Amino acid sequence: MNCEICGAFEENLYKTEVEGAVMSLCKNCSKYGKVLGAPVHEIKQVQRTVESERQLKYDYINDIKHALQESGLSIEEVAERIKCSPKDLKKVVNSEMPPDKNITAKLERLLNISLYEINFVSDSTFKKDTEQLSFGDVVDIKKSKK
Repeated sequence: MNCEICGAFEENLYKTEVEGAVMSLCKNCSKYGKVLGAPVHEIKQVQRTVESERQLKYDYINDIKHALQESGLSIEEVAERIKCSPKDLKKVVNSEMPPDKNITAKLERLLNISLYEINFVSDSTFKKDTEQLSFGDVVDIKKSKK
């Protein structure tokens, strides 16, 4: 674990009360407050989550054009089968308009193609302990004169 003041990695941290806040501190930083107990070996479990998102392929237009050629269907026939206007489908095929989800789903089913790719996005809140800021990184600690 890391000390919450200086950020030093220590296996045994002291639970210390500093100005009313209970913190896990290394031996050196525990002198800034009142130690509440013996050093505790903490095991912090971090749950990692991975999300996926679907987004259109970079070359989805080529996939549509290739599938249209393979099927032997005209744009008008495909538009009639998926119940959209031929004008809109021509705009999609000519890269003048991005397809909406409804049209892409119907095109995927009819032409037996996949226009989406799945991108895995890691949870942005998960970071290594060494990349996190400690209290001491943000605050300048002044020693009181006694």
